[in-house]
Amino acid sequence: MNVKAIDQTIRVLCADIQGNNRSLQDWRHRTEDELLYEACVCIFSSQMLFEVAEAAAQRLREQGLLQPSQPNHDATEYKRRLSEALLKPVPMEGNGKVQHIRSHVRNRLASLLTITYTKIYGQGQSLRKILTSCDSAKEARELLVKHVWGFGPKQASLFLRRVGYCIDLAILDTHILDYLRVARGIDPKPSALSRLAGYERVEEEFQRVASDFGYPVGCVDLAMWVTIRVAKREVVW
Repeated sequence: MNVKAIDQTIRVLCADIQGNNRSLQDWRHRTEDELLYEACVCIFSSQMLFEVAEAAAQRLREQGLLQPSQPNHDATEYKRRLSEALLKPVPMEGNGKVQHIRSHVRNRLASLLTITYTKIYGQGQSLRKILTSCDSAKEARELLVKHVWGFGPKQASLFLRRVGYCIDLAILDTHILDYLRVARGIDPKPSALSRLAGYERVEEEFQRVASDFGYPVGCVDLAMWVTIRVAKREVVW
């Protein structure tokens, strides 16, 4: 791997991302249904390719299974409907392919979403109330990890980024970790990243890396994610 070439590509992408200034919609303008959809995408993306996670979440939304405004009080029935909806192959946009979700993954996702739905909406809570109650992005991430089953620090950070809550928390995806390991000699144990304290220690190191590039954290980790993903596909990593 040519680290200089990788770094140069990241810088070019950072400039492009910042120049386009594509800001996400403010979370305050999103409905609770939209927030739940985004949470579903982030839960699913920890178990499968991101494109598959989006397509699977979209299917649930189209079938009316992500509507907290119309609560389903029967958890067993809700879980059954989720699993059934995920049974058929998920179409992949752009390439005409379909992805089968393996039964144990399908059942796990249905279970995680059912518990999250029941734990939040069954107790008079909501994602909006959780976000509104927080004074900082880190506090919001901590509360989301506690309330959303299937959320670790990475998934919670991704959710906060996608809904427009903040852009200064790092999303330590496997591609980001590969860069840190190969280019910077930072090689955290996966188990450490599952806990907030361990995640935040690595996040602090990534923030220093972002500072070296001269761009905000959210800009750098997105540019790095795209660069390393393409590098792996083209076998230049």
